[in-house]
Amino acid sequence: MSGFNRFYNFSLRSSSISIGDRCWFAHFKVDGDFSQLFPFIQSTATDVVHYELPEYIQFRLDDIICALYPPDIVVSRLFYGREHALGFAQRLIDYLNELEVNKSQIKPDFKKLCRLHVPEILHFLPMTNCGECGFRTCMAFAGALSRGKAKLIMCTHFPEPVAAKIIYIINDQNSGKIRNIEVDSALAGVMISKPNDDQSVTQPQLDFKKGTKRSTGLMGNRDGIIFKISGREAEVLRLITEGFTNKEIAQILKVSHNTVKSHVVHIFNKLGVDDRTQAAVWAAQNELI
Repeated sequence: MSGFNRFYNFSLRSSSISIGDRCWFAHFKVDGDFSQLFPFIQSTATDVVHYELPEYIQFRLDDIICALYPPDIVVSRLFYGREHALGFAQRLIDYLNELEVNKSQIKPDFKKLCRLHVPEILHFLPMTNCGECGFRTCMAFAGALSRGKAKLIMCTHFPEPVAAKIIYIINDQNSGKIRNIEVDSALAGVMISKPNDDQSVTQPQLDFKKGTKRSTGLMGNRDGIIFKISGREAEVLRLITEGFTNKEIAQILKVSHNTVKSHVVHIFNKLGVDDRTQAAVWAAQNELI
């Protein structure tokens, strides 16, 4: 990689959320594939989460929250205005180049968060809104869990896992690339500690294999009308809240533009809203983002 020299396709979009006078999202592209730097960003940035599907990394650079979507799409928030956002875009270019130059001295972190959809999580929750997890409602807990802001063990009603994966990072001598290999914990000979064990361990990514069929959607009630938001619709809704266009959402989710358009129409109809801002407000009020 020869480094990053410029950003382009810059646009500024208003947000339904704000911090004082800061109420703008910035979208732009950079002139290179930054996905190989994700493990080094995860080792050096703050408030960082590397999501697996769809793959992207979110972190805080200075006081700006930034998300990078492979190979070259950037969305960042919140800004006072155009000059503030343009300055950050150049700051990000400099940061990526610093990582590229110094990555041989940085220990990469390859952990990825397998983001569960809120409807999938809710299927396992008691829906009693007991508050024992520290969140006001089960939906709020599910939203926090899907964003990596909560842990499964915080819910005393969550079922015990019956299997787990151990992830190894290896250097492929043939291709020269770093790869992940997943094996069952029993095969790896690793004992997985229970939450109440005294030992401090790093919990592996959980692979639930319950016999119960997972929910395919989130049930809601609007003015007496029952509606259901599917897992894919929830993902589209999250991207809408970040200001992505239908075309950009299609690129991120690797589906057709017409498919995304159809999801957006269904979301609007179910929520009873007329535009993307109203949909984002609904998602924020229900703590899905």
